[in-house]
Amino acid sequence: MQLPKQQRGMSTLGVVFVILVAVAVVFTAFKVVPPYAENRYISSALKSLAKNNPDLFSLSPSQIRSQLTKFYTVNNVRTEGRKNIDIDKHASRVVITIAYEERIDFVRNIDLVFSFNNQLDSSAPEQCCTPLERNLSND
Repeated sequence: MQLPKQQRGMSTLGVVFVILVAVAVVFTAFKVVPPYAENRYISSALKSLAKNNPDLFSLSPSQIRSQLTKFYTVNNVRTEGRKNIDIDKHASRVVITIAYEERIDFVRNIDLVFSFNNQLDSSAPEQCCTPLERNLSND
């Protein structure tokens, strides 16, 4: 019987290391994906608000909040962002801002902090859900 000059495959230590890395990646994904998924629902709510109401300026702030709340209820959005709705009416447009932070326990005393800032400007609804770069006080 002839022995090969080099063995092929991973050692037990190598397999354990690969399994630990895979578990760490899956654990991190379970912690990171839900906040981004809920923020996606929040931005979808703003997009559907703009799509279903071409004239946002005619809606009152309570009507806007009501429509967003209905969308959040249907999609089971529980994050803090559903409460932080800021509606600013300017001379010819409405700016709806949903800005919030979410803190998630990661491991023991390590927390993950996610900051989200979604804005809808009725004068540019196609640019929904990205923060405005221009100064709103210039209206």
